[in-house]
Amino acid sequence: MAIAIFFISGNVKQGAINCIKQMLSRRSIRKYKNEPVSEEAINNILETGRQSPSATNIQPWHFIVLRDQKAKEACSFGGFNRFTKDAAFIIVGLYKPSEAVIERLALMDVTIALQNMVIAAWVQGIGSCWIGAFDERKLGETLNLQADSRIVGLVPFGIPDENPVQRKKPLNEIVHFDKW
Repeated sequence: MAIAIFFISGNVKQGAINCIKQMLSRRSIRKYKNEPVSEEAINNILETGRQSPSATNIQPWHFIVLRDQKAKEACSFGGFNRFTKDAAFIIVGLYKPSEAVIERLALMDVTIALQNMVIAAWVQGIGSCWIGAFDERKLGETLNLQADSRIVGLVPFGIPDENPVQRKKPLNEIVHFDKW
């Protein structure tokens, strides 16, 4: 309830409200138009990942941008994410435990960076969808990854060709104040 009052009270600047509205409108996109994404937009997306917060500023992330059809097809797993082949490009986010001070923090850092990229894409009119199910061995071989590389996630990006309905639980089912 406090969140609704916060918005209604007018304590937030219009630019912040527009940003929040953009974030709240984001959907996971699994169908893309057969259109390219500009290099400028891709660079903006990558830059937001690079500028992400990082525990003790280690910046353990590595990102591989996949445009090659064979590489994009290697991201498909099972069949429920076969749409990855239709994306304009896919970003694979990974870290190497040998470069991480604390592996758990590296995992969080890469996750935050990928989420920043998802939001940066959306505000530019580019859709995406988090992918957590993949064949790490197959993908590692396709991408020629070093043996100690750990893939955190894949995010296909492209111009949306759908507008999915949002299905999220209400705040009162998931938010607890001070205790459970």
